[in-house]
Amino acid sequence: MRTLFALFDFKSTDLTAEEQNYIGNHVRLARDLPGLRNYITGRLLGSKNHPAPYYRGAALNFDDLSAMRTAMRDSPVAKPLIDDGVEHLTHVRWIHLDSEVIVPFDAKPGTNCMLMAAEFDLKLNGNDYDAAESHYLNHHTHIARRMPGLRFYLIGRIATKPGVEPERQRMALLIFDSAEAGREAYRSPVGQELARDEEATIANPRVYRLDATVQI
Repeated sequence: MRTLFALFDFKSTDLTAEEQNYIGNHVRLARDLPGLRNYITGRLLGSKNHPAPYYRGAALNFDDLSAMRTAMRDSPVAKPLIDDGVEHLTHVRWIHLDSEVIVPFDAKPGTNCMLMAAEFDLKLNGNDYDAAESHYLNHHTHIARRMPGLRFYLIGRIATKPGVEPERQRMALLIFDSAEAGREAYRSPVGQELARDEEATIANPRVYRLDATVQI
């Protein structure tokens, strides 16, 4: 698949008006993108000591790169969607993934959930990159997919842009019913096993949590 993960703020400080436009116009337009398989958006969750680095985020999934390009460049909604983004969004960061679904998603539009998005490198631990990736794909993901309450699990390599290397190598998206369900999953025996393997496998992690709603 091809996944777009976006992080952004609003240009105006009138967040009520911006939210109304975003849900009523931007999201409405995005839902009509041809070939869009999944679309989830929500506000980033922060804490007292770690405020959210962006106001909102969104994840969009297409069958492949060609389907994404057709939707974002050639469809009737592409220009008004882009124009709305230019007018209302700022500090936009797009992360493009060559992705695959490990645990499929069956939630209906309107479902509220917690989306956790983690970008990271792989620890080599004295091995080459192929060995590190083999461990990640054949061991780490097999633990993660057993997490209790896991509703969706997607992994992918972060795509390069011409002349620009990505900040990290990989990204994973995990969805739980709520933030508390995610915390409970990590407290479980499987979650503790996953956390131990993360220590051995994952380097330079950067994690975003969204109080999200399923759009498609």
